[in-house]
Amino acid sequence: MPESIKSVCILGTGNIAWHYERRFLEKGYSCFAISARGDVSKCMEADLVVIAVKDEAVVSVAQKLKGMKGILVHTSGFLSTDFLADVAESYGSLYPLQSLKKNKEADFDKVTLCTYGNNEAVRSLLATVASSLSSVTCELSDKQRKTLHIAAVFCNNFPNHLFGIAKNILKKEDIPFSIMFPLIDMTVERIKDFEPFEVQTGPAFRNEKEIMQQHKAMLGKDECDIYELLSNKIISYHSKEK
Repeated sequence: MPESIKSVCILGTGNIAWHYERRFLEKGYSCFAISARGDVSKCMEADLVVIAVKDEAVVSVAQKLKGMKGILVHTSGFLSTDFLADVAESYGSLYPLQSLKKNKEADFDKVTLCTYGNNEAVRSLLATVASSLSSVTCELSDKQRKTLHIAAVFCNNFPNHLFGIAKNILKKEDIPFSIMFPLIDMTVERIKDFEPFEVQTGPAFRNEKEIMQQHKAMLGKDECDIYELLSNKIISYHSKEK
């Protein structure tokens, strides 16, 4: 295992790989990214090898690296790191808790980087690397990271889909989606200071059945199904609280 991290090889050409390569280079590391389908022998001598590919490809890509000398990590939020023990003596994870898109700039200093290493020395080195890339870091076990990943789906992926639905609803009446931005901003700011369930509002919270029926009558089937499911969950939760 290296005493410090100076050279970094990133396997992958997608969203995370694109951002990681730029950030490592920006911070002065010797870093290069290659396709996971290419000649991985270039990575065998690197201090740190980052597998940044889709979850279903991580295991097969890792197998190509048997005998490597540095630290091997993946960037998955949900995969365990145990299987990396068959490939490298030093291994772990470097998971970015952020929705990153290739060719779209991000304030990487505010991207939460979650690390894990298979021993204290690896954990220390990965923590140092993470701190050099971002001002927001944390160390999580595999189980904790999996839990975080599920929570992130509810906090980011699902709301983003709902934003898309809202935009389409507004588009039908030529209403700009930007009109929603102050409401979205206030919602996010409010949950920083209060428990989310405590600041719930809306027709379902008030159990306004007539209003909800009129809403559903204006929606398409898919939109109506989502509306009804979420409304019923809100009604059910808050009826228990009263």
